[in-house]
Amino acid sequence: MVKEILLGDNPFLGVSHLAQEKARMELTEISPLEAKVEVVKAALEGGATGFTFSTHQPNLELLNYLGKYYPEILEKLNYYILTPYAQGYVRGANVSGTAKLVKTVVRNVALRNPIGFISSVVTANFSKVASLFIATEVDPYLRVLPRGRVGAILLHEVLTELVVAYNLVELLEELRRYVERKLGVGFGLETRNVGQLAEFLDVSGVRVEYVMTPINPLGYQMAPSKYEAEESVRKLADRGVKVIAVNILASGAVPLEQACRYLESYKGSIYAVAYGTAKPYRARGNAMLLKRCLLTA
Repeated sequence: MVKEILLGDNPFLGVSHLAQEKARMELTEISPLEAKVEVVKAALEGGATGFTFSTHQPNLELLNYLGKYYPEILEKLNYYILTPYAQGYVRGANVSGTAKLVKTVVRNVALRNPIGFISSVVTANFSKVASLFIATEVDPYLRVLPRGRVGAILLHEVLTELVVAYNLVELLEELRRYVERKLGVGFGLETRNVGQLAEFLDVSGVRVEYVMTPINPLGYQMAPSKYEAEESVRKLADRGVKVIAVNILASGAVPLEQACRYLESYKGSIYAVAYGTAKPYRARGNAMLLKRCLLTA
C-alpha cells in the first residue's frame, strides 16, 4: 500500500537523463535557495510527505537553509538519503586519478573517525571501513535533519551493482547493521536491475528494509526486462520490502496521468513514489494527482 509521496532532488541538481540542456536551464532558474524552498513548500501543499535526495553539497545547503529559516517545513517531511553521490567521485577520479581519490577518501574517513578506522585496520575488517565511509557521507545530513524523520539511508546503485556482481554479502550485512544499529535508521538499496537484486537477496538471505528502483510504463531503466522487473517488485513487496518507485515518468517521456494509471496496479506493492520538478506549480499539481491516484481507496 502506498504510504509516501516523495519529492526528488534531480531537478535541483540539474539532472535529467534524457534532456541535459533542459535540466541546465531549469537549474539556472532555481539556483537561489529561496526558489528551491518554493518548490518544497508547493510539494507539501499538494500532499507530498517526504524528500529523497543524494548526499551532494547543494542538498546540504538547502537543508541547512530550511533549518535556519523554515524549520516548520523541515519538521514536516520524511527523508530518504541516497549515498554516496557517485557523480562527484567519478569526477574526482577523472581529475586526480582513481588512486589519489581512494587515498583522499580513506584519509577523510580516518580523520573523522580515527578510533573506528584504526580498529578496522588492526582487525583487517575492511567492511567496517566501508561502513565508516557511509557514516562520513551522511553525518552532516543527520546533524541537520529532525530526529525520527529519516526514513532510510540507501546505497547508490553503483555500490549496489558492485555488491551484487561480486556477491559481497559480508560487506552488505556490515553496512546494514551499521546503518540500522549505529545510525538508527532504515537501510535500503537503489538499483536499475531489480530482477537481479531480488534474486541476490533471495539467495543470500540478506534482509533490507527498502529498495528504490525505476517503475514506469515504458520499462525505462527496468531490468532485466519490464516483465521480470514488474514480477520482482511484487515479490520483494510480498517479502516485506518497502519499494520506492522512481523515474515514474521515464525521464519525461511519459505524461503523469499515464504513469498514474500504470502505477495503480502496484498499489499493493509500492511503499512510496518519488517525482521531481523545478517548478512550484508542478510540484503542487503532481503531488495532488499522485495522492488522488495512489493514496485513495
